[in-house]
Formats: sequence, structure tokens, C-alpha cells
Amino acid sequence: MSAFKTMSQDLVAGLSLTYEPVGVTLYRETDPIPADPPFTQENLKSYCQALALAGKGRTLLLAKEQMGCKLGTSVLGFEADMEAFLDDGVLEKYGVGLYGTEAASAATIHNSTYLEAGKTRAALIAPLATFRELPQVVVFTADSEQVMWLLYAVNYDRGGRMDLPQSGGALGGCADITALPLLQGIPNVTFLGLGCRLKSALDACHLMLGLPGNALEALHQHILAMAKPIAMLRNARGGGK
Repeated sequence: MSAFKTMSQDLVAGLSLTYEPVGVTLYRETDPIPADPPFTQENLKSYCQALALAGKGRTLLLAKEQMGCKLGTSVLGFEADMEAFLDDGVLEKYGVGLYGTEAASAATIHNSTYLEAGKTRAALIAPLATFRELPQVVVFTADSEQVMWLLYAVNYDRGGRMDLPQSGGALGGCADITALPLLQGIPNVTFLGLGCRLKSALDACHLMLGLPGNALEALHQHILAMAKPIAMLRNARGGGK
């Protein structure tokens, strides 16, 4: 059994996760793309939908044409010329009534976190258990209590205040829990946005947390170390979930 499969099983069992932990690796222009799995031909609605599908067992190797949401492909570095997509996103978010002014919508979109434009060729989004090499980012789809434990785990050694930057109700899955951990090496949580939830069809109680792949082993050990307080809360509910 691979180390990643063991860690995934431990995390699912320890936290009673409904969705498996998901690994994400982005391939740049100069990176060799694996022959297996083959590129996914199915057209998805968004990167967030891909994360949800992978959490239920799907392995997805995606080019930008299959990613659906152009804001997501812009954030993740697939688009060389993304200005038109960002402008469309500004008008869309303002048009449906998420912001009181077009300027507020523009501030949200333009001030988010973006990978280098036009440098990403493909994204492998798959259950953590299937990875043979450490993914760049690990994403958890979890309810608020499970996210609480994950935040305890990432802060287990350091303690103190945690800053969890938010993109302001848009670009949650692509920017807040993927691009930000990649660029800044920090974990983060997203409450997701309207588009994220419409396209991923997640339950209302679910959030997502992303962390750099190099933080996975420590998080795994810390969840195991917190078995006693996790059981304490579960037992207080008479077995709980």
C-alpha cells in the first residue's frame, strides 16, 4: 500500500470524511505530462466540480478546454490572454446581484491570486490515494467541524492566530485553496462562491481547505495525534457522525 493511500485512509477514518482528500498537480509548459491517466474528454463545469468529483473517486487529467469556468482557468495559469475572461466575470458577478457596484465586483476579481498567465498546460486532479508522487496541493472537501480539526492540525506545532485570506466570494476553489497555497506555501480555507457551489453541487454545509503538498505528512501525523479530542467530541454526541 502506498504512503499516500495510507494517509488518505487514515484521514478519511479519523475525520469521518464524506469526500476523499484530493491531490492536485499542475503541469507547466516544460513539464512532461504523464501518459497515464489519459486526458479526460468529458467537458466539466469548473475546477471546483473537478475537485468534488475527485473527492468521490474520479481521476481527471484536464486541459483548459475541459475545465469549463474561464475564471478558474485564468487563475490557474491556463490562459495567456485572460483580460476578456476577467471582464466577463466582473460583469457576471455584478449582473446577478452579488455586488452593489461594478467597481466592487472588479475589485474582487482583479485583486485575487493568479498563477503566471499562459504557463499551465494540464491539471491532474485525483484522489490522494492514487498518487505515486507528492501532489503540489492537497484539497479537502469537508464540513465546518472537519475543517475545524484540519485547522487545528495545520496549526498544531506553531499555534497562534491564523490568517485565512478570502477572495471575497468568488474564485474560492481556484484562487484561495490552490493558487495561494502554491504561491505562498500556506494552507487556506474557502467558503466557496455562488458559481463554485452551482457548478460543484456541493451540500450547503461543505467548505474546502487546501494546503501545500509538503505540509501533508505533518497534517496526517497531527490528525492521528488528536485522536483523543476528536473522539471526545464524537462521544459527547453519543457516537456522532
